[in-house]
Amino acid sequence: MAKPAKFLRNVPRWSTLFPVVLYVLFILCILVLAFSSRQSQSDGKLRHAEHGVANDIPNVPAPLVYRKLEEGVVKELSAAFAKADTNGDKHLTVQELAKFINFKIREHIDEAIRTNPMMFVEIDHKPRDGLVSWDEYQSYWLHERGIQGDSHMKKGMFDKLDRKVKESIARDKAHWMEAARTDPLSLTLDEFLSFRHPESSTVNLLNLVDDILRQFDVDGDDHLTIEEFSDVQTTDLGEGKKFILWQNVRERKEEFAKVIDKNRDGKADRGELLSYVDPRHPRYAIQEASTLFSLADTNNDKTLVMHEMLASSSIFISSKMIHTAESFHDEF
Repeated sequence: MAKPAKFLRNVPRWSTLFPVVLYVLFILCILVLAFSSRQSQSDGKLRHAEHGVANDIPNVPAPLVYRKLEEGVVKELSAAFAKADTNGDKHLTVQELAKFINFKIREHIDEAIRTNPMMFVEIDHKPRDGLVSWDEYQSYWLHERGIQGDSHMKKGMFDKLDRKVKESIARDKAHWMEAARTDPLSLTLDEFLSFRHPESSTVNLLNLVDDILRQFDVDGDDHLTIEEFSDVQTTDLGEGKKFILWQNVRERKEEFAKVIDKNRDGKADRGELLSYVDPRHPRYAIQEASTLFSLADTNNDKTLVMHEMLASSSIFISSKMIHTAESFHDEF
């Protein structure tokens, strides 16, 4: 009995252990309740997100990639998909996509041409002389963004501007100088359109026609023949010898005959070339739609469904299907 008695004397008293055990149990309960609550909220949000995606986007199993997309992006893509899907079968063909992109391009250019005079008049007021100066435009631009100052602001004030604002000002200044054909300090109404929307300016398109004629019009008759247009030289081997990609020649001959030479007389005049370079020409929409299909049609079934578009969301968001104006301005 001596050994058990000695053991019992060494065991901590229950009055000492009870508070410790109670505290440990309390902490464990708090942790279990907190974890259960968080898990329940997470599951609820996940079910809600999946349910929302399933309701808004038919035939989409809502894999993990969709849960990472912002709600605004999903809605934007879903709305565009629904408008482009003219027959409502939840599948987009390349023809449907091209038609919708062409509609967006025309809508953007028509809007740019329509609003240009109104903005021009709004900015042209110091003095109202039928010209927009850089000072007038810069003051208007800064005011629209809630920034105090003008083009003559002191260097200290300019240095305090956000880096992106300063980059935008520098980019605008470069585009301004390109558009200012008569006076580097001011723009006419047509020049202002070229500055803000170069893709919408007839003057810019005529300059593109001039560039094509300079590059391909060998005999200088201000017309292009099918042979001139299809003469694609990729490497100059010296002594007048040129390496020609024959596949490109065939493709360009086909393009000339089907797309450019509208009256089938074997030549393209300035009017036909102007139509060819106009962004509203269906060929641009067809090219963009084909490119989007090649990147997003993962199962190669020649149609796009919503989950394929969502899986390539960044490509579509930056395309003319969604953000037409930004896409154009990145190109010009």
